[in-house]
Amino acid sequence: MRILWRRWLFLVVGGALFTPYAIFAGVAVPLAAPALKPGIDGAFVAAFMAVILLAIAATSLLPVVRTLEGALVPVLLSGAASSLVVTPALTWEERGRTAAWYLLHTIFGVVISLASVLVPTTAILLLSSWIRGDAVVPAGDREVSIPDSWAPFLALGMVVLLLAAIRGAGAAAAWLSPRLLGPGPVARIAELERRSAELTERNRLARELHDSIGHALTVTTLQAGAARTVLHTDPGFVEQALLAIEETGRAAAADLDGFLGLLREDDAARAAQPGLGDVQALVASHRKAGLPVTLGIEGDLTAVPPVIGREVYRIIQEGLTNVQRHNGAVSTEVRLALDGDELVAQVRNVAGRGPGAPRGRRGGHGLDGIRERVELLGGRVEAGATEHGWLLLAVVPAGTPR
Repeated sequence: MRILWRRWLFLVVGGALFTPYAIFAGVAVPLAAPALKPGIDGAFVAAFMAVILLAIAATSLLPVVRTLEGALVPVLLSGAASSLVVTPALTWEERGRTAAWYLLHTIFGVVISLASVLVPTTAILLLSSWIRGDAVVPAGDREVSIPDSWAPFLALGMVVLLLAAIRGAGAAAAWLSPRLLGPGPVARIAELERRSAELTERNRLARELHDSIGHALTVTTLQAGAARTVLHTDPGFVEQALLAIEETGRAAAADLDGFLGLLREDDAARAAQPGLGDVQALVASHRKAGLPVTLGIEGDLTAVPPVIGREVYRIIQEGLTNVQRHNGAVSTEVRLALDGDELVAQVRNVAGRGPGAPRGRRGGHGLDGIRERVELLGGRVEAGATEHGWLLLAVVPAGTPR
């Protein structure tokens, strides 16, 4: 019953919207065509309705009309319309559907509004006259007599028919609203592209957070564990470990601020993204953390675009983090080389088991993230055990001018 009254209210609002158009037509038609006689004259009625329909169709093209209908429909119609999101019209096809919807809303609204006034009034007059012993129904300036035995049933039937009309019109409106106010093909494609871009950005941020924060947690955990074991025997090493934890924590906090700035779309809060120029500092931080790692660079990497440099940096970061997480302090080699139009990034460690065989813990999503990065760049990646250890090799287009 609650849905019925909500839909009745929606139709009554349509009737209220119809009223200004009727007043406008009632003034405009006599002024434009004085020869037409107001009243039941056929030509006057046709002109009157034509002006109303043209005015409704013209105003339906205003963006505010679609916005108003989009606010009313989900709240009052319920059913299939409850989840409808009405977006601005992008094409004339969508504007045409909006005009059709607005016409139907106002016309059916005024019909239901008039019926909601006339039917209960007529039923009450019929019952009151029946009680007095002379059942009549008003018909314009006359009264039509009704047999006494029919009067209660006729009054009840009129009310039931009104409720049925409200129910049917409301259900039809709820069914039609997604079809007339819903997005068209252009809007649907635009929305899909927007959501796809959002999901891509969310996945990228997830990879960045995994690589950056995972790297920081691995380094600090290993440094803290090593420092605890020699706390009373090697104060110098403990001091170096605490320094490495401090530097790693600061770097992770800066990265986190940058990611939060991206999520808030706050340009001032975004930190500079690391690139190939930061690989030396990355290797040095792992070296301070106790990993015997060397770095080899071949070619001029300054010509590599920043977007590629950022992704390759994260690949190397994840590779070194996996070495320390799964293998500890084993001899490791990092190599960066420009090979024609390709950039080669390699992390190799000796006697390593790699992320596929973690030491007492479950592996993460690091290699999956690396593969996603490389695929997005149009490159290829290899990761697995070798005869002497573990190898991570990523080859991506360098993006440098030929």
